[in-house]
Amino acid sequence: MPAIVRQTLSRTLARQFLEDVINSSNEYYIGIGKSDVFPTSGDDVDHPYTPIDGSFEEREFRHNLQSIKKVEGAIFVAPRVNWSANDIYDAWSDKVNADEATNFFVMNSAKEVYLCLEQGTRYDGQTIPSTIEPNYCELNVDYKKPFRTADNYVWKFLFALTPQNIYQYLSTNHIPVGLTGPTSKCNADGIEDLQLNVMNAAVGGEIIRGEVVSGGSGYPTESTTVPCIVHGDGTKTASGEAVLYNGSVVGVRMIEFGEGYTEATILVDAANTEPCVIRAVITPPSGLGADPVDDLKTSSVLLNIKPDGKEGNTFIVENTFRQIGVIKNPLTPEGQPYTQVSGKVMSSLTLSSSSPYKSGDVIYQENSGARAYVNESVDEFVFYHQNESTGFIPFDPSESVTDGTTPSSFSVLTDKYEIDRHSGDVLYIENRSRIRRDAEQQEDIKVVITI
Repeated sequence: MPAIVRQTLSRTLARQFLEDVINSSNEYYIGIGKSDVFPTSGDDVDHPYTPIDGSFEEREFRHNLQSIKKVEGAIFVAPRVNWSANDIYDAWSDKVNADEATNFFVMNSAKEVYLCLEQGTRYDGQTIPSTIEPNYCELNVDYKKPFRTADNYVWKFLFALTPQNIYQYLSTNHIPVGLTGPTSKCNADGIEDLQLNVMNAAVGGEIIRGEVVSGGSGYPTESTTVPCIVHGDGTKTASGEAVLYNGSVVGVRMIEFGEGYTEATILVDAANTEPCVIRAVITPPSGLGADPVDDLKTSSVLLNIKPDGKEGNTFIVENTFRQIGVIKNPLTPEGQPYTQVSGKVMSSLTLSSSSPYKSGDVIYQENSGARAYVNESVDEFVFYHQNESTGFIPFDPSESVTDGTTPSSFSVLTDKYEIDRHSGDVLYIENRSRIRRDAEQQEDIKVVITI
């Protein structure tokens, strides 16, 4: 039988996940790895494939790990939609979910986020592009209330990004969604107070729009607008006007949104030969603005780390990685909870002299058959990883290793470093094209998990 998992459940689970990351005693880490190329397929060389949700893929990710760092921050995010002149934006709907439409909200140049409540239309009901950027300060309107711009779009301010959220969470593809507020110079009050005002001003059960299902016929041609009558259970009555063109209703503009509606019928108060059908678009009982996560219909949580260069000698430089993952509650090699900020996750060899090998080399032993990819050489230490492509034959301390040119003897084999790579829960795996690290750069690694 046809059924759906409601967005309510998705957001509930996402909230629980976010709470667990931020406020629980559990430890979440983001790890990077896989310095070797992806398996070739046809003409594709080093092409990142879509991971398969299976235990094999998880084991390979663990084998490829180089370093991990504790999650530094987490927040809800929504797809980034920058307001741009002459683009058409959809209106928020009580019938459409986030998978079907993502441009019912925008972020303006002041890093403020607005919901579109009504598209701009011409006299004949045709949708027109947005030409006036929503900005309550520049337009001198009350930020707590919806407002109509001269291009006939109706917008509602939700929140603005704080400098911290811009630095830590804003990305090319996502905007952070949290308890934030306006930051422009025309605001005299604190950011949190202004956002709280928006939340407190939210009105549940408003009729924000009338959608024309059918325009009917025979309406007065000498008029351009006629009144609408709203029948329903609202505690505060809504009102609007119908826009007419060639004897049909082509749009409805709300004058008063009303309050407390759970059901409503909109009738056009004018003579006709065939009545129009108008559907009332009603906001949730909490109202738009009460919770931006609900308003933007998102169940996506962003986790991030910003590893800086060597990160205290726990991250590799002058090397590459192709995988990113999220690990929950890794353990030390001794089986204790790992709680350090960051750490290396590779096996290592201690050579009898300074290592002649560099990252990317393949070292092996002729007799034992052991092979491995070199991730880093530091003095006499060689950090390496093995995976399915090399096999997992252990190195024999009685036999020297070589890259095919320079043999080296070694004395110590360390199978685990910092954490037990086979411990903890792997929650997320992402394959990417090669990313190269150097000592001068700081990565901004963002992982978005949609539930």
